Amino acid sequence: MATTNKITNIRERIKGNPLPARTLPKTITRTLALVALFAGVTVPEAARTDVSGAMIDKANVPDEMVMIAAGEYLMGNEGNYSDESPLHKVSINAFYLDKHEVTNAQFAAFATATGYVTRAERDGHCWAYFKGETDWQYAAGTDWRHPQGPGSTIDDRLDHPVVCVTWDDASAYAKWAGKRLPTEAEWEYVARAGTLDHFIARTESPDPGHGHHNSAVNTLAAVDRSPSSKSHSEGIHHQVAAGHNPEVKVEANVWQGHWPEYNQLDDGFYYTAPAASFEANGMGAYDMLGNVWEWTADWYDSSYYAISPASNPRGPRTGNTRVARGGSWFCSPNYCGAYSSHYRGASPPDHAFNNVGFRCAMDVSTGKM
Repeated sequence: MATTNKITNIRERIKGNPLPARTLPKTITRTLALVALFAGVTVPEAARTDVSGAMIDKANVPDEMVMIAAGEYLMGNEGNYSDESPLHKVSINAFYLDKHEVTNAQFAAFATATGYVTRAERDGHCWAYFKGETDWQYAAGTDWRHPQGPGSTIDDRLDHPVVCVTWDDASAYAKWAGKRLPTEAEWEYVARAGTLDHFIARTESPDPGHGHHNSAVNTLAAVDRSPSSKSHSEGIHHQVAAGHNPEVKVEANVWQGHWPEYNQLDDGFYYTAPAASFEANGMGAYDMLGNVWEWTADWYDSSYYAISPASNPRGPRTGNTRVARGGSWFCSPNYCGAYSSHYRGASPPDHAFNNVGFRCAMDVSTGKM
C-alpha cells in the first residue's frame, strides 16, 4: 500500500514538464531537489569533517529519520538455520534510524560533494542479476549509476535505493552524513517493531518448492558470497522456516513466483521499488523487508547469538563477512527466501550486488555534542 505524500518527478519538473504526482515521503522530495541543484555548489569544509561519533540531541531529529525508543526483545528464531538461535534477550538504547533505505539521490549528493568512487566503479564490475538470465554474473560496466548494466541509468530512479555498494562504500556514506550503520540487533529490533512476532514478505506463489536452483547451471550466485548464500542448499523450505515466533505476512518488494521462470509482479516491481513504496511498520520504518538487502555494522559469526551480550550487542570484534538483513527484490520462495525479520545474511565487505543497499542510524545524545 502506497504512502500519501505526493511529489512530482524532479527531473521533469526542472524541464518545466511535470509528470503526474505519485506518492513518496517529503524527505525524498527534498533530496531529489538537492541533487538537481547540487552541481557546481561548493561544499563547506565542515560537511567533510569526520563526525563518526554520530550523536544528535533529541530535539534535533533529522526529517529523514525516526526515533526508536529504548526497549528489549527476544532476538533470534528457532527455525531451519542454526545461526538464528539460541533465542536471547537483548536490550537496546534509544537511537535514530533512517525511515527508508538510502536512495540514489542521497548517494549522488555524497558522491558529488566528495568525489567518492565506489568499489564497483573502480573495479568496473558488480555482481548483478538481469531479467531473463538463469543466474548472477560479475557484470562489467555495472555500478550504482548503472545497476542493470552499462546501458542502464538511474535518471528515472533517483528515489530508488542505491545498490552496487559494498559495506565499505556504505560506511563511507554514513560517515560523511554524520551517521553510522545500524547494528544487527538494532536492525532486528526495528524490523519486529516492538512485537513478539517475526515478519515475512507476502508471496502468493503457488509453487514454494526448491526444484530449480540446485541444478548445476545455477551455482554461481552461491559461490560469489551473496547475502543469501546459506539458503542455496537442498531441502530448505523457506516458507515454513518460522519456529518459536509466529510470522506475520507484510507487503514488500520480493520475487513472486518461481525463480527464474516467472515473476508474477504482484507488487508491481521487477527490480527495486522507490523507497517507501509500502506502508511503514509500527516504528515508522519503511521497507525493512524486501527491496534491497541492508548492510549492518556487525561482523558475522554463525555462533554469535550464543555469546551475545544482553545490552546493545555490536557483533564480533573481527570476521570475514558483514551481516546484511531483510532480503531483496530477487528473493523468491524457491531461491533465497530470506525476506524475513530473522534471516541472517552475510557477505564480504568488499563485495557489491545490484540487490544490496543500506540505511543509516544515529545515536541519541544525552548531553551536549
